[in-house]
Amino acid sequence: MDTLSSSVSTLKVPTLLSSTSSRELHQFNPQSPRTHKLPPQSHLHSTTKPNLISNKTPSFSHKLVSLSSTPSFLNSSATLSLNSSSSSDLHRKPATGYAAALLDIAQCNSSVHLVEKDIQKFLKLLHNKQVQAALANPFVGEKEKGQVVNLVAEKGRFNRHLVGLVKMLVRKNKVGIVKEVLEEFQRIYNELSGTAKKVKNLVHESLLSFAV
Repeated sequence: MDTLSSSVSTLKVPTLLSSTSSRELHQFNPQSPRTHKLPPQSHLHSTTKPNLISNKTPSFSHKLVSLSSTPSFLNSSATLSLNSSSSSDLHRKPATGYAAALLDIAQCNSSVHLVEKDIQKFLKLLHNKQVQAALANPFVGEKEKGQVVNLVAEKGRFNRHLVGLVKMLVRKNKVGIVKEVLEEFQRIYNELSGTAKKVKNLVHESLLSFAV
C-alpha cells in the first residue's frame, strides 16, 4: 500500500499502456443478459479440465461466444435466471453489462471465485486515500485518472481478464464506472451464491423427507 501511495503521488503522465494492451480487448462489448451459473469452489483446481488459458491474452470479443457454446463448470442445481426487471437493468446500466461479460469469461476459465477475490482487493486499493483524492479531484483530467487506475491494476498482480477489462474501460474514457463495474460483479456473484445455497438446502431437505 505504501508502494502504491508513493507511485500515485509521483505519477506524472507515465505511459502505462503497452503496445500489446492497445490490442487487448479491442472489441469488447457488454453482452445481453444471460443465465449465469456459479461454479463450486471444489472444481477450481480440477486436473481433468482442459487448459483454456493460452499464453497470449485473448480478446474479449473472441471469448464472448454464445452461451450455447460456453462450457459449464457448474452444479446444475446452482442456476439463476435473471428476471425481466433484472433484464431491463442490464440494458439501462452499462456497468452491469461489463460485469456480466467479465463473469462469462471467468466462467469459461473456471476462475469466478478467484476473480471475485481479486475484485475485493482491487476495491480496497481504490479506497486508498491518495487514489481516492486523485480520482475525486475535479482538476485532475480523465487521462491522469486513467493512469492512476492503470497503476493500481498493474501493482496488484490481479487476474489478467480483470486487468484487461479495467484497461479497456480506461481507453474508452470510462474511468468513472470502473468502481461501479467491480461492485456490480460482486452483486451478481453474491446473488448467485445466495441462490446456490438456497437450492442446496432445498435439495437437502427434500432428501431428508424421502428418508423419513
